[in-house]
Amino acid sequence: MQPFNVLNVGRKYTKKDLANLLNEPRLTTVREGVASCANSNSYLLFVDLEKEGKEERFHFDDYFRGDFFHWDSQTTQHINTPKIQDIVLGNTLPHLFVRIKQKEKGKTLPFIYCGRLRYDSYNANSSKPVHLIYQNIDHDDFTENTDLLEVYRWKPSDAGMTTKSPDTKEGVVSKEREKNYIRPNKTEWRGLVTSRVGHGYYRQEVIQKWHGKCALTGIDILPVLIASHIVPWPESNDDEKLDVENGILLSPLFDALFAKHLISFADDGSLLISSKLSREDLDRLNLKDGVHLAMSEGMLPYIRRHRKQFRDLESELN
Repeated sequence: MQPFNVLNVGRKYTKKDLANLLNEPRLTTVREGVASCANSNSYLLFVDLEKEGKEERFHFDDYFRGDFFHWDSQTTQHINTPKIQDIVLGNTLPHLFVRIKQKEKGKTLPFIYCGRLRYDSYNANSSKPVHLIYQNIDHDDFTENTDLLEVYRWKPSDAGMTTKSPDTKEGVVSKEREKNYIRPNKTEWRGLVTSRVGHGYYRQEVIQKWHGKCALTGIDILPVLIASHIVPWPESNDDEKLDVENGILLSPLFDALFAKHLISFADDGSLLISSKLSREDLDRLNLKDGVHLAMSEGMLPYIRRHRKQFRDLESELN
């Protein structure tokens, strides 16, 4: 049995807990952010997201962006440092432990286990520290664990910090993810088109864009919300499939109405309702005047394509 099988993503652990569970006694005395394990070919990354009270040189760029984790190494390390090369070359699999802050009311807080990391890329302009970007293999898009959600959603700006690295992965998917996501086989393609859920990176990006709430109702029950494509997946090119501006976070009912072009939106975000829906339907759906979608500039080309199909279907009724 691998030692890390005893750990659960989303659970809280102190270094003493980990020392006992992993049979790694030295973890109780480890102070640095990276610790190697004697009993396995693994590194443990310990990260405090907030850097309050630390020297400026220790204000590292550490944060989640979707299922990618941005991480600054120790200040003595660069891309060719043996420990970093072990990670880059895949010789070792890092495990990530994160907490928002080190202490609260004078008490040291435990870390939240976020799972395994796979190296994705690095910022070539960074050195000492080097800025690495990992894919969080065990990232849980559907979690209701409030501790995990807190670290997933935390941004440097939450603590009045700014990111130093220009490579923020906004709208960018790693080659590994892009390969898996854009070029599925026929069975996977059929499943993705049918489910329309947009798992993984795309779903997480849409969740972040809409702050984890249905764009129309404000419902924030993440497991049931759907990352809807405005221009449907089969009609989108490769870039459009992964463009967060082509996404709206919707509850299942409104996702179905939107997919069937029974509702659409004007450029100002006001709701357009198909004449196929009766007054009784509207009452049951609780659709009222004044429902409005927060429209971004990048959404307009997609909304206009959706609206054209909506108009075409309406004209067929007249």
